[in-house]
Amino acid sequence: MVKSKIQLRNVSNVAASKTVLIDLPIGPRYQHIQLQHGYAAGTNTIAGAMANILAIRIKVNGKIQRVFGSGVASGSNQGGIELRDFNTLNQPAGSTAFDCTGVPNTAPGVTIPIYFAEPWRDTPADREALAWPTSAWTSFQIEIDLGAASTPTLTAFAIIDAPPAPSAAPFIAKVFRQQFNASGTAFDIATLDRRDYLTQISLYPDSGSSQQTSEVDLRFNSQILDELTTPVRIAMLINRDMSPAATGRTANMTDVVVEHDESLISNLLSGALNLNGSSDLALTVKAASAMSGTIIALIEKIGPPE
Repeated sequence: MVKSKIQLRNVSNVAASKTVLIDLPIGPRYQHIQLQHGYAAGTNTIAGAMANILAIRIKVNGKIQRVFGSGVASGSNQGGIELRDFNTLNQPAGSTAFDCTGVPNTAPGVTIPIYFAEPWRDTPADREALAWPTSAWTSFQIEIDLGAASTPTLTAFAIIDAPPAPSAAPFIAKVFRQQFNASGTAFDIATLDRRDYLTQISLYPDSGSSQQTSEVDLRFNSQILDELTTPVRIAMLINRDMSPAATGRTANMTDVVVEHDESLISNLLSGALNLNGSSDLALTVKAASAMSGTIIALIEKIGPPE
């Protein structure tokens, strides 16, 4: 299908320490978005630009479907950094296929991708299966909290095509951000949301001592589904052509990947974990040295819009 590459012109409130609002046209199916962010003074690197994006919230009908970052300048990961970490996990090992390009002090700035369709999947049909059809929605917005870097610029572009036959509740990939207390060399996370179909949980090092996990166990309906040690987990992801330690990605993350490259056309949810109606869902996080403070999780699920 022929795709159009359009500029998103309804972009407002671009200023230091403000929240940018992008109103996206309703009707097309969205494959992905390209943001361009620059500024006059600040760290002139991709990492600097990503740290100046304090939070990203993607909304459908006024409700958050994806969120990256806490919206504060210190004490937590910035939204741009979390988005980059999320994207680069899926790029082929050794490549920079889904990373950002450019530097912020040189026009037009750093180009930052947001993927709805998933170009890392095996077939053209599967790559487009999770593109976002908007014809049944009333609003589609992106909010971006900017940091204090002076004279910021932000523009946006979209890759779109005509939607397929309308669906009352098309499934999309959603990303939620949760923060949990971290304590000791082993602790449980038992307050994960049990809705939709789970595909991935990415854990950051703890805020108190920046420890990497030594093992993460995933339990579902009182059964252990995953008890890989972290070295084995990293090796397995690399063997599946993923990049858990990509250049530019936050160090010492732990990625519990339930589903990566199952066929979406033959069975949209064949590899994802159906959480609907489940009795329990928990992680046991283990580390060689004691963790403290908090630990942030990016949780990806497939389901209808919130």
